[in-house]
Amino acid sequence: MMNTKNLVIIGIILVVLLGVNLMQKSGHKKATSQSSVAQIIEEGFVPADLSRITLGYGTEAEAVVLSNNPTGWTVDTAWHAQANLARIETLVRNVSGLLGEYRSDSAEVLGDYGLGADGAVQIRAYNPAGELAFALDVGHKPERYPGNFVRLPDNNKVYVSQKNLLAEVGIYDGPELPKSRYFLELQALQEDRLEVDRMAITNGDERLEFVKDFAEEAPAEGAEDSAPVLDRNTWEWSLTGASDASLAKTKVDAVLNSLVAVRATDLVDPKADLAGYGLAEPTRRAALQLQDGREIVMTFGNDREAVEDAPAGTYMQLGGDDTVWVVTEYAMKNIFKALDELKPE
Repeated sequence: MMNTKNLVIIGIILVVLLGVNLMQKSGHKKATSQSSVAQIIEEGFVPADLSRITLGYGTEAEAVVLSNNPTGWTVDTAWHAQANLARIETLVRNVSGLLGEYRSDSAEVLGDYGLGADGAVQIRAYNPAGELAFALDVGHKPERYPGNFVRLPDNNKVYVSQKNLLAEVGIYDGPELPKSRYFLELQALQEDRLEVDRMAITNGDERLEFVKDFAEEAPAEGAEDSAPVLDRNTWEWSLTGASDASLAKTKVDAVLNSLVAVRATDLVDPKADLAGYGLAEPTRRAALQLQDGREIVMTFGNDREAVEDAPAGTYMQLGGDDTVWVVTEYAMKNIFKALDELKPE
């Protein structure tokens, strides 16, 4: 049985060990953590005050370049195509005034956070004078936390941001190389379906022309001799050259809906040979005639298969525009219907 003297000695040893442990924890806390949340980026940035934004990864500092021009933002790394302003606004808004919780200031562990020299997503923005407005490196997303590990360039202090900045540059499992496609404006066409008077669709040797037959509104009281007024909200469809053809309004309307709102999934080099896209002599064509006299013509070329991260689709151009879009197979099936598919069941 252990005597009292031994118990006292064991108790002293336990007290000493406890004290050492507490000192170690205290020292670790002072070395690797700070109290409160710090502001990492100044507030007040908006896209209108910036001239350029670059996104990089590792040694590729300008994988994506966005420029603010008199006619709007463009994606310079995608043939200077029009940029999606909403996505640029969201990115700048989330970086401006960015807050974060301190995690470390040791250069040796930057790689663990995805913030090493070869592993961080780099966000850089410049003012009209070409000077750096703000700069940020973005690393991994911690578990059970909404933000990312971030740091200022040439600074070893690591923070956890309160916002997921990788998502705002189109990266959902990274860090990795940002892609220009995320910032492209891919709404190729957007028109009001009520403004369309007729549409014509050519698929090889087959051409179908559909005309809206608008309902007529009753003349106002006392104006019986006035010309009838068309109700542009109410119509049926007729097929030119086939007065007896019966059409299902909802089915033809579905074709119209696909033509007035064409959203692409990608665009390609407009300076390449159009024959390679099948657009030099296209066999598929769609045209809209609008109330104001405008005619919108779409030509469709070859289909392409998905390659790596480039989505599958069909090459398409709008009349008067050099842009070569890639539209989905789903859109093509909705536009190019056989006549039998547009008849009542």
